[in-house]
Amino acid sequence: MLALSENRASATLGTRRRQPAPWQLWLVSALFLLVIAWPNLRAFAPGDPDDFMRLDQVRDWLAGQSWWDVRQHRMDPPAGADMHWSRLVDLPIAACLFLARLFVPEPAASIVAMTMVPLFQLLLAMLLLRAVMRALGAGEGAVLAASALPLAFPLLLDAFMPLRIDHHGWQALAALGATLFALRGGWRNALAAGAVAATGLTVSLESLPFAALLGGVFAIRFVRAGDRSFEGYLAGLALTAPLLFLATRPVAGLALAQCDRMSWPHFIGFAGAAAAAFAGRMAPGQNATIGRAAALVPVTTVAGLAIVLPLGACAVDPFAGMDPVLKAEWLDRVAEGLPVWTQTPSAAAMLVWTIVIMLAGARLALQRPASVAVHSRWTELGLLAFGMAAMSLLVMRAGLLAQLLAVPFAALLVANYWPCARAIRNAVPRVVATLGCVLLATPLMASAVAKPFDGLSAAPTAAPTIAGDCDLSRLASLPNAHVFAPFDMGPEILARTGHTVVAGPYHRNQAAMRRVFDAFAGPEGNARAIVEGDHARYLVACLSGDRLGTFARYRPGNLADELQVGRAPEWLEPVPGFEQGALRVWRVI
Repeated sequence: MLALSENRASATLGTRRRQPAPWQLWLVSALFLLVIAWPNLRAFAPGDPDDFMRLDQVRDWLAGQSWWDVRQHRMDPPAGADMHWSRLVDLPIAACLFLARLFVPEPAASIVAMTMVPLFQLLLAMLLLRAVMRALGAGEGAVLAASALPLAFPLLLDAFMPLRIDHHGWQALAALGATLFALRGGWRNALAAGAVAATGLTVSLESLPFAALLGGVFAIRFVRAGDRSFEGYLAGLALTAPLLFLATRPVAGLALAQCDRMSWPHFIGFAGAAAAAFAGRMAPGQNATIGRAAALVPVTTVAGLAIVLPLGACAVDPFAGMDPVLKAEWLDRVAEGLPVWTQTPSAAAMLVWTIVIMLAGARLALQRPASVAVHSRWTELGLLAFGMAAMSLLVMRAGLLAQLLAVPFAALLVANYWPCARAIRNAVPRVVATLGCVLLATPLMASAVAKPFDGLSAAPTAAPTIAGDCDLSRLASLPNAHVFAPFDMGPEILARTGHTVVAGPYHRNQAAMRRVFDAFAGPEGNARAIVEGDHARYLVACLSGDRLGTFARYRPGNLADELQVGRAPEWLEPVPGFEQGALRVWRVI
């Protein structure tokens, strides 16, 4: 019955000969995203400070800043703000921006580049998902569904939206690419999987849990069947990770053991694990399951000790040394880093329903008549998907990869039930069943149903006294100067103006972030000394912004509280043209 359903799905969704080409599906998806993003494109408003910050980094590099220097020199000058970001992510943005500048001026060139990059990522995601489905032995109907479904997953929709150029999309694509190589099997594909996983780790160390999960899948293969391709995976990690470091970081950086990016403890851990894996060939009992399991103990022990001993607690939690005030008032309010029980109902429902989709799809996949090898590949994909989904319940940022890995399961469900829905004779039930087939196989409906309840879980803040957006491009009319502003506004001010700023929302910038926090949220009597100590010429605030409200809530009568109610202290002089509206600017006198 299931085989018949899949054959019918292929006929309904399109045979191999009649399927839309990948570029056609991508073009429709891209146009859909452009329509949704059009208001933000017109306003040049990505919606996340990290996208502006990435643009700032790329512009500075194209303007002559060294490839090896990733400091943001217009933030907390003269030393600049230390950034742990990788230049790998800058490459496609820089290429697109360079080409766009040949035809249009700024800021249009930046908008074009910030549109091209995420749409290109979407194309890669669709191609990789097609390849994954074929590696899983899926029918053409499921292959087509996998190409068409990514934008029905909210986190994927956001990641590939025009203007979204932060690293998360590349990180997820690297993980999906590594998964594809792993599913194809063999030592060489395992080597490639390790190399691609190392690329994802270079982009962001947030990929480390996935890299460990994928290593676990290779380990299970070895224990169950003696498949030694896990050696290739570890060799790929051990060889590629330090090479990418040397290609993107100064050699002097090898001496630093760092928790928020790849550094020598990770390289030693990967190399030690690979050496232990190869040495395990000489261990006794390699023809027995117990002997093979025992041979893995030195592999995990060497890797764990090599990483944990030099890095300590931050090997597990890179923010272990975070300033406690900043952690409570900033980090613990960043939704992507929080567990499911602190999320809004719509986000929580989305994360949980993703797991439901995986469960239903995995059950269907394992019930289908197929070879043992195909069932094994679906099982391995399930281990990776469920592992990342479980992690997304603890840290929501893992949800992006979890949803990407959930697409094959959703595609299998749609391909199986779509023909049944289309076979209903009455028009209204047929339309309802067809929509339900897609909505129930993706997190869209669960998120939408819970959306009305999001307001009940909103964190308390001081209510804005003025409504309206703060157009920071207006600051470009002022002579370039040093600006004291809430740190979330920092990257956008840099992108839209020639000013310098005190801080941005980046954990390596803690000292400057704490000064900004203390000036706005601490006792009002201390604010002047802090602002003047930074030699700021202007103080900027968005009276309708959430961050100023958070500052105001922290301590009654602080500077943020006074600014919100229109009582600026005497050492702040209103700048003409900025006395009304949500965006306010004062000259420090």
